[in-house]
Amino acid sequence: MNKGLALLAIAITLFFYSCSPSREEMLNEISKMETTMKETPKADSVAVTELISAYQNFASKYPDDSLAPENLYKASGLAVGFGRGVQAVELYETIITKYPEYNKVAECFFMEAFTYENVIGNIGKASEYYNKFLVKYPGHELADDAKAAIRSYT
Repeated sequence: MNKGLALLAIAITLFFYSCSPSREEMLNEISKMETTMKETPKADSVAVTELISAYQNFASKYPDDSLAPENLYKASGLAVGFGRGVQAVELYETIITKYPEYNKVAECFFMEAFTYENVIGNIGKASEYYNKFLVKYPGHELADDAKAAIRSYT
C-alpha cells in the first residue's frame, strides 16, 4: 500500500511539473502582458497585479536565472507606480538580499528610501534608508538626490 501511495505521489508531482510553463513560455507571456499594458491608455489594477505576479512567479521558478532579479526590479517599479509601497519595499528587499551582485542593487537601496518617502509617506524610514544608501554607495550618481531628500526633512 505504501509503495502505491509513493508512486501516486510521484505521478501527481510529475503531472503538475509537466503542466507548468517553460522558461520561454513564461517570458513570452510576460512580454505579451508588458505590450498590452504599454498599449493600454489606462492600466487597470487587475492587469498590474497579474504582471507583478508573473514577474514574481518567474523569479520564484527560476531563481538562478539572470532575468530573475530584473523581473523583480520591474515588479517593484510597477508596485511603486501604482501606489503599492509595502509591496515595492518587499520586492526591493528581496533583490538586495537574494541578488547582491545584481547591477541595480544600488538603485534598489535608493528606491526603497524613495518609496518610503513618496509612496508610503514615512519620512523617518525614508531618511534611514537614504542614509543606508549613502553609506553603502557614497559616489553613486543618485547620492546627491539622497542628500537633497535628507536636507529637505530638516
